[in-house]
Amino acid sequence: MMDIETLASHLTQRLGPDHVVRDATECALFGMDVYEAAKIPPVLVVRPGTTAELSDVVRITTEAGFVVVPRGAGMSYSGGYLPVSERSVTIDMSRMNRVLEINLDDMYVRVEAGVSWAQLHEALSGTGMRTPMWGTLSGLRATVGGGLSQNSIFFGSGLYGTTADSVLGLEVVLADGSVLPTGSAAVAGAAPFFRWYGPDLTGLFLGDTGAFGVKATATLKLIPAATETRFLSVAFDESTPLYAAMAELAREQLVSECFAFDPGLQQQRLKRASLGSDLKALKGVVTGERNLLKGVLEGAKVAVAGRRFLDEVKWSLHATVEGRDADYVKRCADRARDICVRHGGREIENTIPKVMRGSPFGPLISMLGPLGERWIPVHGLMPLSQGPRLQAALDALWATHADAIQRHNIAIGQLAVTVATNAMLLEPVFWWESDRLPLHDRALGAEYVAKLTDFPADRDADAFVRQLRGEAAQLFLAHGCTHFQIGKSYPYRQGLRPEAWRVVEGVKSLLDPKSAVNPGSLGLAPGTNPSV
Repeated sequence: MMDIETLASHLTQRLGPDHVVRDATECALFGMDVYEAAKIPPVLVVRPGTTAELSDVVRITTEAGFVVVPRGAGMSYSGGYLPVSERSVTIDMSRMNRVLEINLDDMYVRVEAGVSWAQLHEALSGTGMRTPMWGTLSGLRATVGGGLSQNSIFFGSGLYGTTADSVLGLEVVLADGSVLPTGSAAVAGAAPFFRWYGPDLTGLFLGDTGAFGVKATATLKLIPAATETRFLSVAFDESTPLYAAMAELAREQLVSECFAFDPGLQQQRLKRASLGSDLKALKGVVTGERNLLKGVLEGAKVAVAGRRFLDEVKWSLHATVEGRDADYVKRCADRARDICVRHGGREIENTIPKVMRGSPFGPLISMLGPLGERWIPVHGLMPLSQGPRLQAALDALWATHADAIQRHNIAIGQLAVTVATNAMLLEPVFWWESDRLPLHDRALGAEYVAKLTDFPADRDADAFVRQLRGEAAQLFLAHGCTHFQIGKSYPYRQGLRPEAWRVVEGVKSLLDPKSAVNPGSLGLAPGTNPSV
């Protein structure tokens, strides 16, 4: 078995000294996600720049008796890329950030896995095309490869589903360094124009949290970009009619994004600076309109409205309606408004969805609370009809721990998002006062961090949040929910039927018999699946 010095030498020969990192502080940083630090940091961080380099890195490392752990932008929070082995080498995909091909004739775009959603959005601007699901809320840095490994949603998800639903094919580097093409590109001489040819090999690597191989490139569908957009925000006094309205909007395929805030999440948003004072957001609203005068007027409305309209709002629904025909978009928006009003909602200023569309890839400040508090979510995906039942169960869980929640000064909010015509995501979020991680400071930058409160460590509160988050994950499991960002946190193995788990283990054994690629992810051995 090779020692670390020899491995580092071999990898340096292949990549050059600037792309092999041994510094202990830097390696420790790459062993952190937004929530926690790995107990065992990687011994090396390597940065391949091409698929050929990635293939060689994986082959050299695994042949040397080390394991590889792929990492995108590091914006996740479920342990997906946290090492569990003392011989872990983290593969930082940040250099593989090129848009390789935009094929407007055959309607696909091929990218390296380290491309951010913001980069892809910029590359497609001016083409009149976009991917169906075209970015996550953390898309300023979050990568396409990370989104495919974790699966993800947001912009476009109300109509087109998850990131995985936009994929045509992949190139995946397996544990032995071989490069596996999927979809039509698996046929000798064929282009990556279509996903289906026999069994869906592409799907094996979507949502696998990097357990089956390292994604090198991805090919995504293109669709015509919308040219007409309308926005809707509606206040509700209770969650049950809100969920009924969201479900009906989803079933009728009316909205490209549909999300909702509970009173707790709105309270946290009101603590942040006014939307109207954010010049970048206003610029996005102004320039997002095809007519300059209309854009200026919309920007002025945002500035005047600020967030005062939320002062008396309990639950709020926000939606974007889009298309390429103004009359059609208006009819859909009117229908969406009628549905919400029929379920007891009242229309309010549409500032929030307007600004989110105007500046879709904003700064990543939500990884901490408005004053610098720690932040962590937990979520579950459920059928559209199950919102009220799951909400009641969550409310009962919080009530059970009400005294401890108050004692540790923990704030709880909740986000709800529809996913195509099939699902709704409920995401409780926790904020509490405790010390930041170095990853937070690196991601947010010194200028922003200087404005935050430096809270002292509170390990009792940390432990209680971990307990509360774990109990919420078990509650989701008991209600038949599924998850994105499974990583090493959610009880994936515990919840699967034995027949399904046998297939997952079989795929891992075939592709990676020595468990050399991201061990412990998905609950696969070696390593354990720690509680959330």
